[in-house]
Amino acid sequence: MDRKTRRLRHIRIRSRRTKLVAGAALVAASVVVLAAVALAEQGQEPSHLPKPQVEKVDLTPQLVPVDAGWEGQVGTYANLVAVQWNGDSSARYTFEFRNQDGKWLKAADSATFDNGPDPGSKDANAGGATPQTKNVTEPVWVGKDVTGVRVRLDSGSAQDVTLHVIDSTTGKKPDTNVESTSAIPTTTPAPPPSPSAQPPAGDAGSGGAPPSSTTTTTQPLEGFGLGQGLAAAALASLAVAFIVRRRRLLAVLVVVVVAVGVACAPTKPGPPGGVPGGIVPRSQWAPDLPWNWDACPGGPEYTYVANAIVHHTVNSNNYGPGDAVGIMRGIWAYHVQSLGYCDIAYNFLIDNYGVPYEGRLGGIDQPVLGAHSLNWNTGTTGIAIVGTFTSVLPSNATLGTLEDLIRWKFKVHGVNPFDVDYAHILGHRDTYATECPGQALYDYLPYTRHYVKLYW
Repeated sequence: MDRKTRRLRHIRIRSRRTKLVAGAALVAASVVVLAAVALAEQGQEPSHLPKPQVEKVDLTPQLVPVDAGWEGQVGTYANLVAVQWNGDSSARYTFEFRNQDGKWLKAADSATFDNGPDPGSKDANAGGATPQTKNVTEPVWVGKDVTGVRVRLDSGSAQDVTLHVIDSTTGKKPDTNVESTSAIPTTTPAPPPSPSAQPPAGDAGSGGAPPSSTTTTTQPLEGFGLGQGLAAAALASLAVAFIVRRRRLLAVLVVVVVAVGVACAPTKPGPPGGVPGGIVPRSQWAPDLPWNWDACPGGPEYTYVANAIVHHTVNSNNYGPGDAVGIMRGIWAYHVQSLGYCDIAYNFLIDNYGVPYEGRLGGIDQPVLGAHSLNWNTGTTGIAIVGTFTSVLPSNATLGTLEDLIRWKFKVHGVNPFDVDYAHILGHRDTYATECPGQALYDYLPYTRHYVKLYW
């Protein structure tokens, strides 16, 4: 072999080594990216959230009755608030919050708390609040990075006004100080903040409302799902194919990249459909929020399921996908620590991104007795959509999940939606004089019944 031939051969060998190193580096980079995404997703697990903290602030310590126009302003960083008062049960309030820039923004109008346990239940025996025993509002999510909360009495009169402040994100007892109380509003509130981004309005689940009528909120930021992981693996393998000529080595690299993509890429939770796998269990979003054993010994109670009752939680719709768990943890704290219930009142909750959650403990496939509908908890399962749906509908993803969840729950308990015209699906207002689940959502329930039966 002459010098020139040896030289060319040496160049080819070095070229192959360079390409092999480049291919290995590309595969390693793909592995690192997928693993990093998986770790980032794991780092967002709600199970690591601190336990909610509750504080109460007396806004009318002199026990003097106040009328429409009265305001109470509190400095606090709490993110869920509610009002309790004596006197006129028809009093209505507006909640505002102060952001980090010192601007006051409207959070929501109040809604009178309208849940309640059945007489003789553990919740009732523990002294759980009902609309007849305590004047309280539904809890309102005011968000994160809050420096103050203002409550304005819009109508009616009240006395002994107490603000419940709940922090469900930092684990610290909310610092509170009454900054002012006044019978005359001192400033004009700014308009409510608009969502920072909008999700696609396409159909999800088995049905949904027309895109023009849905609530628009921020699309969840999820990690790579299985499809995205395989797509990344395919792209990496294609790149390697241009670099590596040896088929056996290429096959090994493809197998490695695909395997890592499948193993590392977390999948997004979806609607439950025919199986409950898409329902986020309490062990994931609230493993540290137990049953109220001291007040309700013996654990959950069980009944039977003949109907589903649809609720809304009456908090602001301007929340992100990362806030849903914090809102629900705050609702748990309000129901258990402020209102004296055994557990969160609802059997299931669905956020406005279509993700269903296990509510009250006892088993998603069991007929757990809730405290969501006064005198109507026996024989029903309560499903609450996180938000306010008086004038707007939940997202299509949420409506589809609602239909899938009801369909699955009915099949578990042998409920036939074809038995009656209302398909065993009720709005909360069908059982109690309330605005729940909001006019827009209530008007949509005939479509919910239709889709539950259509895909039965």
